[in-house]
Amino acid sequence: MNPLSHRFATLALAVVVHAAIAVAASAQAPAPSPPAPAPAAAAAPAPTPAGARLVSSIRNKISAADLRSAESLAEVWRTTQGDEGSYLLGLSWVARGALLLGELDRAGTYVSQVRQRCDARIARGVRPEQDDSLEIALGAAIEVEGQLRARTRGKGDAVRFLRGELARYPAPIALRSRIQKRINLIELEGRKAPAWTAERHAGATPPTLESLRGRPVLVYVWDKGCGDCRAWAPTLSKVAAQHAAEGLAVVPITRFYGKDYVPEVEIARIDSTWTADYAPLGAPSVVIGNAAMEAYGGSSTPTIALIDRKGVVRHYAPYRLTEKDLEEAIALALR
Repeated sequence: MNPLSHRFATLALAVVVHAAIAVAASAQAPAPSPPAPAPAAAAAPAPTPAGARLVSSIRNKISAADLRSAESLAEVWRTTQGDEGSYLLGLSWVARGALLLGELDRAGTYVSQVRQRCDARIARGVRPEQDDSLEIALGAAIEVEGQLRARTRGKGDAVRFLRGELARYPAPIALRSRIQKRINLIELEGRKAPAWTAERHAGATPPTLESLRGRPVLVYVWDKGCGDCRAWAPTLSKVAAQHAAEGLAVVPITRFYGKDYVPEVEIARIDSTWTADYAPLGAPSVVIGNAAMEAYGGSSTPTIALIDRKGVVRHYAPYRLTEKDLEEAIALALR
């Protein structure tokens, strides 16, 4: 073979060997991974209903002590959107704002307007238990009128008015509890605590008020779905547990919420929520019942009532307390 032919033969052999090596390497290498799927686009949050924005805007103006802007917001809404539903709720917040800011005459005017609209809706056959906006606005107007009467005519007149409203509206429980809360704020402290009945219960059978005579009692009105309750749970659990050795008994009271609940399912949820959030207070023993919730004005949760060893209410608060305030309230019951 001449030199040139030899060089061509050598080059051809090298190409064949290189190709064979490449094929072998390709056979041994793992198959390439498929491209990662593109991340799914996050679902857009549901838009806030316009009516909710109205109420939020009015509340923001009131918190800034700007009643006139709150009034304007409601006025423009009525002109552009009508005077049902959301307007009624907004107007009830204007009434509360006027009272809060000390403009009693304007508060009275707005209460009258809310009541007229509520009465007109009821006259058309709509019941508060059928219409959330009607129930909430009506309850707000009744509360504001009760507070106005207490300031201008005295507590006795306010209580008589509120009791008359209770007689007028046999339902819903949320409205009745709200009216009773206002009565309790006026007169419950210093009076005998209302007894409670457990229509149902979660966990162990709850004690009765009579069985706890001689012990200080903290009645805790709450709801398993209440954000404020869950956020306040560490404070309540810590402070109440520290006084267990002094005989302090904690009696949780709640009710079934909603219209299509299954009692057994709700009881299980109440039990598990208590176990998860209030562990320092021990196993659940929760009173469930509309009558108990109404008696303690359980429209706002959390609500607490501190009862002394003789069964007298020493402190009533339909809102959260700081640790210091809770300690002081418990001290009143421990005397």
